[in-house]
Amino acid sequence: PQFIAYRDYLLSEPHLQGAVSLRECIANPDEALNGGILEPLASLRRAGKIENHNYIVLIDALCEAEYHRPDHGDTITSFLIKHMPNFPPWLKVIATVRSQLQDITKQLPYTRIGLDKMTTNEGLHKDLLDYINFRLHNSPSIQSNVTSSTSGKLESGNMSQHKFSQHLLNLSQGSFLFVKLTLDLLERGHLVVKSSGYKVLPVSLAQIYLLHFNLRFPTVRSFEKVTHILSVCLAALYPLTLLEIYYSVNSLLIDRFLPWEEFLQRFKLLSGFLVKRL
Repeated sequence: PQFIAYRDYLLSEPHLQGAVSLRECIANPDEALNGGILEPLASLRRAGKIENHNYIVLIDALCEAEYHRPDHGDTITSFLIKHMPNFPPWLKVIATVRSQLQDITKQLPYTRIGLDKMTTNEGLHKDLLDYINFRLHNSPSIQSNVTSSTSGKLESGNMSQHKFSQHLLNLSQGSFLFVKLTLDLLERGHLVVKSSGYKVLPVSLAQIYLLHFNLRFPTVRSFEKVTHILSVCLAALYPLTLLEIYYSVNSLLIDRFLPWEEFLQRFKLLSGFLVKRL
């Protein structure tokens, strides 16, 4: 909605549509960005057709591109580094990257904000604690799970919940996802706190995912039904449609062809793990 003027301009200029087509973006990404996006935006801004405000472009997970580095050409990060001087000052870029791969952004002239530095980010500490306490106060099942390990004194309920909140906060290391998934497991009864030491709680996302898979697929035979589906989805460089997954799975099968109905049944076993693309 903010760039309606750019949309209208794009529709009125067929050559510009060609410049930003998928084919041209792959063949000549530099010209597609500069000639097809940045220069027209700057021109419309000068003409007063784009309001005099700052605008934001959000680029999530720059580090994901590093797992699929091309043999030649740019990654998204190196592409940004090359073209940052061409961005107008009113078009701001917010990019995210995992902390362990932040070295790839060293040359980007951006202000850096650490969202997982618990020791220096008081806001993160407060937000996580507020979220944990919100979930605790609004879920009787989590409350009973957390307080079941106490001695039974009425006054121990708030104390045990406070102790649990602090313990989970320290385990999270700044990860909201870790906190959410852990609380979900407690709420559903898949984790039961047996002692005040909370030794049963996972200490990493990897342990949480492993627990989820063990709950969903308790035997090797049950897991084998979805192995090919997971293999295809994890190997893909972009989200696949259901039909694309189906054909790819069948390409892995040598002795038999998997009927569509059976494939759908197997895919449903991964409900919650995979998000279906429409």
